[in-house]
Amino acid sequence: MDYSELSGATISERDKAFAQEFANFVNGSMCSPDQTGRELTKAHRYLQQQMFMVFFGFMKQLAYNYQQGRYDDRNEWASRLSAEAYQRLIECDLIFDPEFPTSK
Repeated sequence: MDYSELSGATISERDKAFAQEFANFVNGSMCSPDQTGRELTKAHRYLQQQMFMVFFGFMKQLAYNYQQGRYDDRNEWASRLSAEAYQRLIECDLIFDPEFPTSK
């Protein structure tokens, strides 16, 4: 995975390792996204907040990718859903992101 091309930011080796391990888990070890999500809610409440921040960062990047046309048939649903949700959060003043393009 090459993250530098997406944001121009550097990423720590530990973050890269986690992202790769999570991708491997999703690609072959996960039995159910719903059950995995439910299990994550059993973590300490602070950790739930931190995990949500990781999820939100992923959703935000998918939203930007969608708006910039960086998706294909394999991830169009996730990318479009992320863009729609992210835009709605902006419209509801739940987040502030003046750089997010408002139309595809």
